[in-house]
Amino acid sequence: MRILIIEDEQSSADRLRRMLEGEHEMVGVCASNAEVKDFFGDASHADVDLILSDIQLGDGLSFESLKTVPTAIPVIFTTAYDQYAVQAFQFNSIDYLLKPIDSEELQAALEQVHSSQFIVHSSTTDAISQILASVKSQTIRYRERFLIPHRADEYLIVPVSDVSHITIRDGVVRLCTLDGKTHALNMTLEEAESQLDPQRFMRVNRQFIVSATAVSKLSTYFLGKMRIQVAAFPTVEIIVSKDKVATVKRWLDS
Repeated sequence: MRILIIEDEQSSADRLRRMLEGEHEMVGVCASNAEVKDFFGDASHADVDLILSDIQLGDGLSFESLKTVPTAIPVIFTTAYDQYAVQAFQFNSIDYLLKPIDSEELQAALEQVHSSQFIVHSSTTDAISQILASVKSQTIRYRERFLIPHRADEYLIVPVSDVSHITIRDGVVRLCTLDGKTHALNMTLEEAESQLDPQRFMRVNRQFIVSATAVSKLSTYFLGKMRIQVAAFPTVEIIVSKDKVATVKRWLDS
């Protein structure tokens, strides 16, 4: 099959390539909605059998560009989040795989497409449009505050707007505020990430979720990496991998 990959993290795109090489033809990798639109704007690129697409790109949800795909090309979504209208994916017979992608699950999905068991009830364009409308019509409620145990009989209420970053250190998740205070948080970093508005907060590496309003400076680092500095904790070193630098820059520039 001729497969187009839509993925804005180079490491994830490379991993998909390795899992597919030898059996399928990779026709390209698009890292943004703009690149997807440019790709399908070229008539010679219309001959695509399957799209493997991340959902959350640096310039928005991939639904925005996929709804313009001119032909009924099956789409398998690859995402770290399961909050984006998964029921709509299933209803429209559009498959999805949660990251990190399991090779056996990917192979099973590809076999469904190849054996024609993967049936698109309407065109991919129509299906994507329905999903996009569904997502936009939903009111997604993100966390607005944290309740932090303070003393034996007291709690602190910390508004999300006061959060600088959330980090894990020595196995303990800590919430750090814009006034320079730190509190232990009784949840995993993954749980915190799923409950925060992705326009305001980003998981920039394995150890840190950062608030856009807290970032005071970006600077280059070794081997193409980037250092983030937050105003309330100037000595804290937050390093972004080379693969994620462009994504973080687009997020902060939005």
